[in-house]
Amino acid sequence: MFSRVRRLSIIMLSLCMFFISCFSNAYVNEEVHSLNREDMVINKLHQVVDRSLLEEFEDNGLASIAGGIVGSMIGISWDGLTTGNASPLFVDFTISALRTGAALGTLSIVSRTYLKTPFDYLSRPLSWGVYTYSQWHDWVLHEEPSSGLKQKYSEFLDPVSKRLKAIVEQVFDVPAHYWTITHMDMRAPNAFATSGYNIAVYHSFFPLAKNQAGMACILGHEMGHVLAKHVGQGLSDFIFLNLKALASIPFTNSIFQNREAQADEIGIYLTALAGYDPSECSRVWGRISAFSGNLREVVNIFLSTHPTNKTRMNALKQHENALQEYYSNKPQVLGLGLEYTL
Repeated sequence: MFSRVRRLSIIMLSLCMFFISCFSNAYVNEEVHSLNREDMVINKLHQVVDRSLLEEFEDNGLASIAGGIVGSMIGISWDGLTTGNASPLFVDFTISALRTGAALGTLSIVSRTYLKTPFDYLSRPLSWGVYTYSQWHDWVLHEEPSSGLKQKYSEFLDPVSKRLKAIVEQVFDVPAHYWTITHMDMRAPNAFATSGYNIAVYHSFFPLAKNQAGMACILGHEMGHVLAKHVGQGLSDFIFLNLKALASIPFTNSIFQNREAQADEIGIYLTALAGYDPSECSRVWGRISAFSGNLREVVNIFLSTHPTNKTRMNALKQHENALQEYYSNKPQVLGLGLEYTL
């Protein structure tokens, strides 16, 4: 009887921690602190990129510890899969598993804060492989655009990437030549970044960007993933949170969603610093939502590593409000830039 009560208590505790973590991050703080000078925007940008241990605990602590606990208690046994001498699934509702999971969840938080650079370097060979495969996949499956069309893509994209690379070099000391920003002919609107400063934007994303300010928001978001070393943090999570234990995946989804929100915030600051209208960032997600629809919040928690389009749009509006005074007083702004006309 005591054993059953203990198991039920552990499960309920884990679920409570999960839902608190997910829903606490689903809503945007309504308080807006105006950023009216460039030095304030740059200082805030550094804070967003380099989260402190306390901030990592506040944002992802509950999901990390709950994910560690559940991953240690319920999952897939490699011994069972590879040898056949044991069950392919394991269930371990013991105090030892609880302690182990809580320790691993805590270590994952510490590693995300202090070991993200080593993990980022470890992830680079895999990232390079993914990027190279995507290029090969694009070359094999799609006809190469005509030279005239490629030139038009470049005329739209290159000025934006040049300005953003210059801002990142100025603010973070990352040389502009480190970055490789390309476009690929994939059908689904998307963009991705690797830990090795490689970014690809699919041609199908250009109409949703609509203008160069929208493209700055998209590229700034992908640069945000690289600057915050999210690929390395994902590798850290794989090691500490036992992602082979399928039960932990909904918890790690909450962490991934927070990273997407962090990249959105970095992206809008980079957009404003580059001279593009930051209010276009929320409009981009409005267009994406109209194009692809919007999952319900509760469903999205379990199924997606990204926040809902509505959540992202509302969060970006809050950041726009904070940047409004800075952008309004910034000399030589570019506004929306060129419209995409292809």
